[in-house]
Amino acid sequence: MFKTKGFSSNNSLKRRAIIVDAPDLPPDEAEFYITSVGIADTEKGEVPEAKDLDFEVEKLYEEEDNTDGREISDNGNNKHSLIDVKGIGAGTAKNLIKVGVGSVKELVSSNPEKVASEINGVSSKMVLEWQTNAKTLLSA
Repeated sequence: MFKTKGFSSNNSLKRRAIIVDAPDLPPDEAEFYITSVGIADTEKGEVPEAKDLDFEVEKLYEEEDNTDGREISDNGNNKHSLIDVKGIGAGTAKNLIKVGVGSVKELVSSNPEKVASEINGVSSKMVLEWQTNAKTLLSA
């Protein structure tokens, strides 16, 4: 069980942990503080100097270039780009470009089974839905 202690009167972040029922421990309690550096046994938590931790945080997301030089947008050839189609984001548009579908018109005329087999995690049903959305977009 956890309880607050003195929180409202002096803005202390003191807490109390109480062991109520444990199979191998007697009932007991301990006080701890929630500080800006985490949980500590004193109110003034300090970050200890860490030695020999020379490392860099790796990048989780890196910018990717289009592999064949075509842009996600149609650059004026058509008034809509792949990311204008409902259900297609920038990442999916890049994957479509990699498999040879570089415009909304190419998406409409593509073979759904072929596109689905070339892009991981995409089903032919999803490609058919994109094609329906693309046709609606082109007719607007």
